[in-house]
Amino acid sequence: MRLNIIYFKSRHHAKAAQNEKKVPFKEIIPLHLKNSVKGGTKNITENKCLFEMSLLFGCWKENAFDSNVCEKFVKNLNNCYKNYLENAVIQKKLRAVDVPTPNSKTLTNKQITYLLHMYPNI
Repeated sequence: MRLNIIYFKSRHHAKAAQNEKKVPFKEIIPLHLKNSVKGGTKNITENKCLFEMSLLFGCWKENAFDSNVCEKFVKNLNNCYKNYLENAVIQKKLRAVDVPTPNSKTLTNKQITYLLHMYPNI
């Protein structure tokens, strides 16, 4: 009977955490960066006119799809789309440049690869 009590007590207690010093670290692959970066960047100007579009749809729904009442929302959507196209052209030009501009906060994969080639891992 006593063995059963010992058996059940040891089974229901939580295990203590492993000591970090007792678990050796095994390096499977080298721990350094590659000299290139793959992948693209997110388009910053994406989905910018959704708010204006939703306002226009809401106005159309309230006014039985009468375009004369919702002219202000149509103009706002057209202006937003025009700004989107201008920003898309600027973003495309910036993505084409391999050399990053100083103090830029967003870098493309080509620009990061350029920097990694300038300062390779030793």
